[in-house]
Amino acid sequence: MKNTKIIVCLLMGTMILATACGNSYSDNYDAAATSASYYSESESSDGWADADDYTLAKNSATESVEMEAQEPSDLEGYDTSRKIVYTSSIGIESKKFDEDVSSIRELVTSNGGYIESSSQYGSEEYVNRDAYFTARIPADKYDNFMNTVGTVGSMTSKYENVDDITSSYVDVQARLNSLNNKLERLQELEQKAENVEDLLSIEDRINEVQYQIESYTAQKRVYDDQINYSTVDISVTEVATYTEVKADTAWNRFVEAFQGSCSGFIAFLQGLVVAIIYLFPYAIIVIIVLLIIKRIRFKKGKLGIFKFKKKPKKQDDVSKAESLNSDNSVNEPKE
Repeated sequence: MKNTKIIVCLLMGTMILATACGNSYSDNYDAAATSASYYSESESSDGWADADDYTLAKNSATESVEMEAQEPSDLEGYDTSRKIVYTSSIGIESKKFDEDVSSIRELVTSNGGYIESSSQYGSEEYVNRDAYFTARIPADKYDNFMNTVGTVGSMTSKYENVDDITSSYVDVQARLNSLNNKLERLQELEQKAENVEDLLSIEDRINEVQYQIESYTAQKRVYDDQINYSTVDISVTEVATYTEVKADTAWNRFVEAFQGSCSGFIAFLQGLVVAIIYLFPYAIIVIIVLLIIKRIRFKKGKLGIFKFKKKPKKQDDVSKAESLNSDNSVNEPKE
């Protein structure tokens, strides 16, 4: 009997718990259904039931747009062709400086490019002029320009760099597309705002998105400029003779060291002569001043203005004078 009572109690307790859970689930389901129907009715009537429903819809739309902007998956409609940026530099020695500089400028213009910046230093008198150019050459004329400019003067150095920015370019396009979609949705939400607080919040988000769009648009323009026009740095050095390229052998090193030593000694002599020439006028002035001082001192000494000390007598003269004095004292008669 006791076992039967225990079993009955357990069964009754189980039935009570099941009934309570079923009622709770039913209540929750009914509440959710009621909320959903209310939201759909308010949206179909082109209005918002209250601020909470509007804020929830605004946040969900913003989050979906941000996720879409961060993870662009479809590249259809984007320019995915290979985007190559060429950057190079070239060094040239020139015996005909003015003529070679004019030739380089003409080459840049004939290939459809332009000089972005230029500078020149040195003197024609000393044959030590240098010119520097930064040229922008159309990408389709880049190879022709590089092959031609190397024939001007004597090319001493050449460096070329190729940078593939295809992935970065496509990424900028995708972000711009996502941000434009985001801006459209925010503008739609702006039109449905019913209070000032929500309106200001949406306008802040619109300003942020517009700033990002301008930033990516500027970056895309920079990419387009780098892709369409290659950058070439050119340096032209005026020389009397071209630098001779020799094999790297021990004998050539000895010869170059000897030539360098002789050149250094000659340069030292030249610098010394130049220094003497610079100091010559000052040396003449110093010599004249010294001669004048010496002459003045000589004249003053002749007139007796300066008192010269007498030289001390020698020891022999002193002893002779003493002996004479003693003789004189002996020869004197006594009174």
